[in-house]
Amino acid sequence: MKLLLNNMDVLSARTGYSPKREYENTFLNSIYNYCLLFFCKEAEIIALTGESLEVVLYSKYFWLTQYMKKYNEIKGYDAGIEQQRFELIEEIDQRLENVDWDLLQKIENGIEK
Repeated sequence: MKLLLNNMDVLSARTGYSPKREYENTFLNSIYNYCLLFFCKEAEIIALTGESLEVVLYSKYFWLTQYMKKYNEIKGYDAGIEQQRFELIEEIDQRLENVDWDLLQKIENGIEK
């Protein structure tokens, strides 16, 4: 499955999302904003890209996972971020009526980059 991973700054600008300066680490801050983009501008992303809800939800999971990993590496473990991932899996299950567990595992393992 194709995930939305490239040209994120362009997509962010096209949706009207205003990046936040949450962290000093530039890479962590970028991933944080890409993650928020999918949580805040889901409908706009679908409209602009023409991608399916499925692609957008799994892309959201990808960016949340990347954010969690980088956050844990720099700041230490945060149970709240882990909880968000479980809630997102529940959302995927409810909205798509099926979870692609193989894809989630690939994202977790860093294969879908």
